[in-house]
Amino acid sequence: MNAYVGIDVGTTNTKVSVVTRNGIEKIYKLQTVKKKIDNVEFFDMDSIERAVRKTIKTIRKSYRIVGIACTSVGESVVPVASGEKLHDPIVWYDTCTKSLYEAYSGLVNRLAPYKISGSRDIYYYSLYKILYMQRNGIVELKKFEHWLPVSSYIAYRLTGNAVWDMTQAYRSHMVDIHRRCWNEELLKAFNIPVEQLGKLDYTSSLVGYHDDIPIFLAGHDHLTGTFGLISLFGSELIFDSMGTASYTVGVATEKDNEFHMESPFMKTGGNIGIAFQDRQYYLASGMRFHGKLIELALKLFGLKFSSKRFERLNESISQIPTNCPFYIYANGDNIVGEDVDGINFVQIPPDCSQEQMLQSVYLYLCYTSRITVESLRRLLGRLPIVVGGALVENKVFMMYKASILGESLYYLNTTELTALGAAIAAITGAKDEETLQSLREKITFQRIEPRPQDVLRMNALYERMNEQYEKLLQRRGGH
Repeated sequence: MNAYVGIDVGTTNTKVSVVTRNGIEKIYKLQTVKKKIDNVEFFDMDSIERAVRKTIKTIRKSYRIVGIACTSVGESVVPVASGEKLHDPIVWYDTCTKSLYEAYSGLVNRLAPYKISGSRDIYYYSLYKILYMQRNGIVELKKFEHWLPVSSYIAYRLTGNAVWDMTQAYRSHMVDIHRRCWNEELLKAFNIPVEQLGKLDYTSSLVGYHDDIPIFLAGHDHLTGTFGLISLFGSELIFDSMGTASYTVGVATEKDNEFHMESPFMKTGGNIGIAFQDRQYYLASGMRFHGKLIELALKLFGLKFSSKRFERLNESISQIPTNCPFYIYANGDNIVGEDVDGINFVQIPPDCSQEQMLQSVYLYLCYTSRITVESLRRLLGRLPIVVGGALVENKVFMMYKASILGESLYYLNTTELTALGAAIAAITGAKDEETLQSLREKITFQRIEPRPQDVLRMNALYERMNEQYEKLLQRRGGH
């Protein structure tokens, strides 16, 4: 049977999905191996590649593979030459680049402002990893040919061709999102020749061949999952990915330069990036503490998600509340942005119960979700909302969310959406409309439908929370 393979190299695990016209046939879960050198963390690409190649070999015993695509985390870049890796890439979150960011952020902000880059400057972008590896003698400048993101490195090792997916280029902070080309003025300032970065192309473009198997391009993990959803759902949409952190992405095609912005579209942030075709963009906002905040609350109670005690506690707050017991804001959220550290609980009643604690956490997460969705819709219009991540299985939380957003939410019954998205990138690249249509019929979207009375109750509560947060911000000095 013909099959497509989607590879997702994540921070902790690497997933390999086998997709046929019947749906997801198999998912292989591999470890994403990392190692430390001089207190800097690197992905062990030799171990990762060996595991991927072994899995492909196993799959070929049962299926005829007719397309492969690989997605991965962003920011991490591999120096390569003559088809080989010259060094492992720094793991995306490692803080070794912070001093370089502090030294050069002024220059970077001048040469790659929001109107060109679509993002504020962040220490973990690929630019700073390249500078770190160059200036610490990790790579010799004369010896390498290209810098490649992890997803493109796997494709490079399979085909010998160096191509960046546009969504990964965005995470480098070295691309002009409107002209869809490398920011040569920025690169020149740091003596990075543009030819060392490689060709740019869109998700699902052909990279080359491995034996007789066509290899297609996929990019940043969140966006590859979004690509898969759009392909299955059949329209542009807003995707709310809820994990330890959350990332909400809206995809739309520009009509009249409305996405050419001088500054962020949200008060506390908001990124604009390159999507999957010319003039198509994604607008996004993230929350650093999402599932992590629920985990913190449960840790305070001595509970686990899987416990019967949590099930009972969760069920006890299933009715939509009329008030918020206390208020929360956190570093990186869309209430206070970067102006605070950590997670802050405010106005906690002395006799606060476990039910009130969990309820306040749910309400905070749903409140911030509505702020993001409303900000996206002011620019994108009323696109449907698809949700993903482990929290989809929490029916109480999802009913809170659907009620505060005031509409139906859609989701797929799969936890490996990103690997599926990579396989769909290969299917799309192969122009296999028959398989894509079959998947649309087999992989159906489920719906979460709020009750009208719950929507009314949540709307009133949302307005009261708005007023209370305004007062809290005024007390903090108007930040």
